[in-house]
Amino acid sequence: MLKSRYEGQSVEQALQQGLEDLNVQEQQVRIDVINEGKKGIFGFMKQDAQIELTVIDPELKQFESIEALKNRHESVEEDDSPLTDEVTHQEDTIIEEKDIQSETGIREDRNQKKDSLNEVAQNTLDYVLNIIREMDIDVDGSYEIKSNTIYINMTSNNAAYIIGKRGQILNALQIVGQNYMHQFVKGYYTLILDIESYREKRKETLEKLALNMAKKATQTKRPVKLEPMPNFERKIMHQAVSKIENIETYSEGREPHRYLVIKNK
Repeated sequence: MLKSRYEGQSVEQALQQGLEDLNVQEQQVRIDVINEGKKGIFGFMKQDAQIELTVIDPELKQFESIEALKNRHESVEEDDSPLTDEVTHQEDTIIEEKDIQSETGIREDRNQKKDSLNEVAQNTLDYVLNIIREMDIDVDGSYEIKSNTIYINMTSNNAAYIIGKRGQILNALQIVGQNYMHQFVKGYYTLILDIESYREKRKETLEKLALNMAKKATQTKRPVKLEPMPNFERKIMHQAVSKIENIETYSEGREPHRYLVIKNK
């Protein structure tokens, strides 16, 4: 049986790659989807789609191997086979459709008026939840507006995946959500994204770490450099030790690798 597997960012891409590689048409093969793939979030948990193509055309099944099937047209001029042009045309059509959809979506977003803050908050909530659901993760959420801050609180049975290592995915989602929100709201507003009270737990962890590192700096008389973290987390640690005598804090490095230094005066 002649069959071969192919991978791509989507099932459609893997299929086009397979058809082009085998130089066959879609009706000449059976398509089995091994893995539909996952888009992931910012590169985390991403999986390529995987398919298996099995030759079902009676004439093509006579070839002894996949390689023989691929090389059957070596002696034929490229112009004699319409498949390459057909595949290229299909790819161009797909790209054009995606470009049109993308441009239309951007225009629609930009053409929206500066709606009420409640509507902006709801749209931002929906936007963030949809990103997460693209990963096949069930998640729900609600928003709350306090002064110039929109708080989005989420719940999920897969909270650990959404949070990521030391909150990396959650922080990235927060940045993306805030950039989206700023398209529709005037003035200075901040977005705080939270799930299963992670922010409060993380705050407690950072405060304890700051106090321990301040103690270490006092004992060793040497500056203590912490791992890179977002600005709002550095502020938490700074505030935690701000009242300790003879201890000072400052940040070094460039975003997103900026880190806090705690030292004895």
